[in-house]
Amino acid sequence: MKFKAILTITLIAMMAVTAGALELNGRFGVTLRGPVFAPLFKGSDYAGSFEPFMMGWSPTLEVKYGIPKKIIIDLSISLMSSYDDSSAVTGQSFKLNKKDNAYSKLSGLAFGLTGQYYFLPEGGVQPYLLVGAGLNMWTIKTLGIYAPHPLPVGSKYKFTDLVAKGGAGINFWINENLSLDIQGKITYGLANLSTSGLYTAYGDLTKRASRPFNGYIEPSVGVTYFFGGSPDTDQDGVKDKFDQCPDTPYGALVDQYGCPIDSDGDGVYDGIDLCTDTRKGCVVDITGCPLDTDKDGVCDGLDKCENTPAGVAVDVRGCSLDIDGDGIPDYLDKQPNTPKGAQVDSIGVAIDSDGDGVPNGVDKCPDTPANVPVDEFGCPRAKALAEKMILNIQYESGSFDPDEANKAILDELVITMGAYPLLKIQVNGYTDALGSDSGNLKISQKRANSIKDYLVAKGVSQDRITAQGFGEADPISDNGTEEGRQRNRRIEIVPVEQ
Repeated sequence: MKFKAILTITLIAMMAVTAGALELNGRFGVTLRGPVFAPLFKGSDYAGSFEPFMMGWSPTLEVKYGIPKKIIIDLSISLMSSYDDSSAVTGQSFKLNKKDNAYSKLSGLAFGLTGQYYFLPEGGVQPYLLVGAGLNMWTIKTLGIYAPHPLPVGSKYKFTDLVAKGGAGINFWINENLSLDIQGKITYGLANLSTSGLYTAYGDLTKRASRPFNGYIEPSVGVTYFFGGSPDTDQDGVKDKFDQCPDTPYGALVDQYGCPIDSDGDGVYDGIDLCTDTRKGCVVDITGCPLDTDKDGVCDGLDKCENTPAGVAVDVRGCSLDIDGDGIPDYLDKQPNTPKGAQVDSIGVAIDSDGDGVPNGVDKCPDTPANVPVDEFGCPRAKALAEKMILNIQYESGSFDPDEANKAILDELVITMGAYPLLKIQVNGYTDALGSDSGNLKISQKRANSIKDYLVAKGVSQDRITAQGFGEADPISDNGTEEGRQRNRRIEIVPVEQ
């Protein structure tokens, strides 16, 4: 049981070996093989009441030479010995060799020449077949007296046979030079070449029927040492003959062709690379780890801003964050929420040339006068004065000032004139046809002057306003009716320059 356990563990260990492609061609090997052989026969085939010979020892020395990739020529010599046993009648040939109760001792030299064909020549485990021929030189020595054929003790009988051999085995590579194999081989006699000496206890052995056996099997285990071997200059495990990349750096992992593997494509090979999952495009050091000059967490090669100050938050490109996108990084930006598109100065503060609260770049009207209300685009909220305005003012008795309703309209005009600084206006006063022409002319002039005075008082430059009274001229309605006269009593404000 102990022997079987050791053998099982050994076989499992050998099967785990992957020696890779092994070069056999042109290599010599020496094999030590054994331990036993077992004769093949039936006791009923022979005279007497016992079977001839037991299982015997057969230590073997072999010399091998590889020719093509899959074939080995094997020359062997075996030293064989066994005994018969007068007490056994069945199963004799598969009992271990013992001298007890023996009539005769069998010994011999067995020479063999075989060719071995290896399957899976590039594998670590290789089944093989063998076929060949050999020469067996046997000697039977008498140890005791056997009544049917009494011979003197110590007498010898020698015979030489030509034999055929065939078998199969499995070879396990331990390393490039050492292998272990399990083999089963059968040898069978083809012809007797010579005999000498006296009869044996079995009779005349020139007669095949009298032979102790005509064939035998050899279950064996062999250990072979192969000389030489293919060099592996770069020591990557792939021999130079098969290595497509013979200058691989020491320690680099290689593929089946001997070429280094670089999983992350950073130029530093696996096995040497201490950072095997480097992002594509990163610059790395000699150990394969990414360089990060500014220590911002984005490797050189991918970092678009390689000189980011220490501690500054960056985006995926390695550039300082700029939340408002104004071109000034947040760590320098004094106004980090500047509207998109706004022009800023060197510290990220929005530039507002006209001071209207809408920064340049966003301001569609960058020259708006001061204090003029503007919309979200920086343009004055007041509409341009595109055509003349007509005011029908309800004057108090003896007064030339505008009423409250029309003051509100004039206030809007003040805003418009502030928004359009090039705008100039002419204020024209008109009356109805009642009264004298001269009187109406004076009244209309005073009413026009009153409008001008109101606008000037609100901040409009008097140089931008011309006031003129026209009396009852240019009526726009019928002076024969009260309604018509009311419409004719009016102020017209006309834009004369924008």
